[in-house]
Amino acid sequence: MRSVFVCVSLGLLAGCATVSVVPGETTVEAALTKSQSELRKSSDAYCDRLAEKGWAEADKGLAGFADLLIRGRSALNEAPAYASDIGAATRAPVLVLAKISADSEAARMGLDGVTDEAREVLKNAKGGASNRNDVIAYERALVRAQMAHRNFRDALEMVSTRADMDVSPVRADLMKFSDSIDEARRVADRLAERYTGDYDAAS
Repeated sequence: MRSVFVCVSLGLLAGCATVSVVPGETTVEAALTKSQSELRKSSDAYCDRLAEKGWAEADKGLAGFADLLIRGRSALNEAPAYASDIGAATRAPVLVLAKISADSEAARMGLDGVTDEAREVLKNAKGGASNRNDVIAYERALVRAQMAHRNFRDALEMVSTRADMDVSPVRADLMKFSDSIDEARRVADRLAERYTGDYDAAS
């Protein structure tokens, strides 16, 4: 995912007030804004909700986010706490399947709402540029959504091994969530391109 690698670089710059663009030649003063954009607020709220619901691990801040991206898929392969929390291996399959379906739908709708905010940024950004903090926040929400999807999928696979019933409707729900994640990834790439394009032009 192109935007992930862009945002790692952006994220590492987020704490700096002065960024050297061309070593020894050009310096860009980056003003740290106190107010959050609507996209950043929505992204942060989405991450918080996923953590509160136990759908994805809690946000550990910029350093934790960078670590998550650097560790890559190994971070997404950690023990499925969600499956344990909902009793995927012990509770009645019909209850577990209903829980996964409802949680997946809620997570999907939440991500779609954040993506709508991201589209507004792309539509209204002055000079065709996006804000660095918008890019980082939205990318963080996307990564958390991917983690939640994997947790839902792991729980479904676990309950499927002991459920004598049709689980295709739940798989369809997870596919819808996956489609939303794919769309969010495309929007995130466009945000990153807008920001880096404006950044390069300024340098």
